[in-house]
Amino acid sequence: MFEHSVKVPRHYKIAANIFKKVSTEGGSVKSLLYDDKLRHFRTNVLFALITETIKHAGDIDKIFENSKILENETRLDPWLAKILTAELLFGKKALPGKSKPEQTVLSYKDQFEKYISDHQDDLKTEVAPRPRYVRINTNLLTTSDAIRAFQDEGYKFIRCTSGSYADYLEQIQKLTEYDFTQDYHIKTIFVFAAGTKLHEHELYLENKIILQDKATAMAVHLLAPPPGSVVLDMCAAPGMKTTQLAAYMRNNGRIFAVERNEKRYQTLSEFVVRTGSTCVETFHKDSLEIKRGDMDDVEYILLDPSCSGSGMDFCVHNYIESTRLAKLTSLQEKFLKHAMNAFPKVKRIVYSTCSLFPEENERVITNVVKTSRTKWRVQDVKELLKGQWNNVGSGMYGSMGARCMYAKPDSDFTTGFFLAVLDRDPKDLQKSLDGEKAGKKEKKYKVENGSSDSELSSKKTRDVGEEVNGVQNDMEVEETKPKKKKKKDKEANENTEPDSTNVDTEYSTETSTKKKKKRKHDEPQPVTQIIEELNELAVEDEAPKKKKKKDKKREEENTESLVGNNIEEDSEVPKKKKKRKKDLDKTIGEETELTENQVKKKKSKKDDHELSESVNTGDTSEVSEAPKKKKKKNKGE
Repeated sequence: MFEHSVKVPRHYKIAANIFKKVSTEGGSVKSLLYDDKLRHFRTNVLFALITETIKHAGDIDKIFENSKILENETRLDPWLAKILTAELLFGKKALPGKSKPEQTVLSYKDQFEKYISDHQDDLKTEVAPRPRYVRINTNLLTTSDAIRAFQDEGYKFIRCTSGSYADYLEQIQKLTEYDFTQDYHIKTIFVFAAGTKLHEHELYLENKIILQDKATAMAVHLLAPPPGSVVLDMCAAPGMKTTQLAAYMRNNGRIFAVERNEKRYQTLSEFVVRTGSTCVETFHKDSLEIKRGDMDDVEYILLDPSCSGSGMDFCVHNYIESTRLAKLTSLQEKFLKHAMNAFPKVKRIVYSTCSLFPEENERVITNVVKTSRTKWRVQDVKELLKGQWNNVGSGMYGSMGARCMYAKPDSDFTTGFFLAVLDRDPKDLQKSLDGEKAGKKEKKYKVENGSSDSELSSKKTRDVGEEVNGVQNDMEVEETKPKKKKKKDKEANENTEPDSTNVDTEYSTETSTKKKKKRKHDEPQPVTQIIEELNELAVEDEAPKKKKKKDKKREEENTESLVGNNIEEDSEVPKKKKKRKKDLDKTIGEETELTENQVKKKKSKKDDHELSESVNTGDTSEVSEAPKKKKKKNKGE
């Protein structure tokens, strides 16, 4: 068998593929490690290999440039070559396999080591190794029981006696192989010496301890939801912070854990069950699709969206393209806007990324807060931590940026991390709650009365209309009383003064017209009523015109026309009126004749006589009033 036919060890090929994706696409190592294909693989081995390569990526580039290995070995995959070189120079110091790529890299070992010895000053100063952080899963194990368990195994618990964060940082750098201490900020986090191996530990296999970096745990620590709260984790997989939330709340309350990716959702669901996080409800959906009414009780939101991962892989971010970074920031802003506006009861949001780019951090915060329709305030994280923190946001983005915090590998000895705390304005929150209560009352009313939105609105309209109509009806009753009295005592009141009669007639005519118009579509109208309505319209047209005629010359003309009307008894209106009035009178006459002819055919002679009397009476009593009024008024003038 030829050497080149020997396969490269699988974990080297997988590590090279992930390293390439992280470098060119800006993904996160951990997110890529949760691929379904790697579910049964030892991901801790891959993670250590990839992160070691990333840590020394700059040095490896210089070594390759000096040795010209990639120029000489054109068939060698550059990403695999970097993984193998990192293992050879900074990892296990050996390559166990006999594949062609391994043998090729081994042939350059002497050149690599000579360059390192000759260029110590040129090579990047190695960052101090990060300690091992372990979170105690208090759903299954108390912190005191965890301390005793490690002590029983020979570990020494060192208490942090000093009161400052700076002293704590100095202390954790001095931890030896079997030392451990409690974190300064989060008491459920234990800190072990760098390189401590716990992947095979019994407590880890039982999910009683979680290997979680302190920086990521700070998000839950600052969100601080009390037991009984309703919390939403918008991008929950793989579930580290979700299960930490459950432990923080003592499994008392509700946590909605949402994940869009199906494979990552499966990982999340399994991890929630294994850790005993009984208050967590997982949802396989996109958080941006959550609408008002779906999760309206949410009070606290944890938002850790997709990012470049430059904080975890701090040497790789130089490879990220600006176009991908722009897409990431756009997506991050959408998530934050949705968190701020879609949940009426939310009072606090913690936004975090494992990125060191201000474009994904301070800029996202300032852009969204300034344009949000709800009112939010960026809290000063350093104040929340009582001044015990070193790194804050950039002043390039004003006071908002300075209120955020960074965790940095070189000073905080954690992964690179950004975090911002946003609190809802109390008045804005109360306004939102009041609006929601009003909406619930309306819904309750509709359910109890079995009415829809349209029925409810029409009922409100009817209620208002009834009130108005009640007032109008009262007025109409009072106004129509004089008219009824006048009709009953018509003969007794023939000599009554015309001015007062005219006023009563005009006022009652207006109200009766309104009533008749309102009943027009409800029931058929008798012939006399139609004629009376037309006559009343003529009276209404004449009354305002009489009042407006101030010109003496026009009054004289009207007087002459009225005299002519008295001579010609058959004529009902003055000759010198507008064309519209003539047409109206003509219509009255035609309708009167038509109705009389129809009635004669259908009725008896007795009925015909009665009908003609009623028609004539209505005609003379209503239509002839206007000329009489005019005549008397003109005489008075």
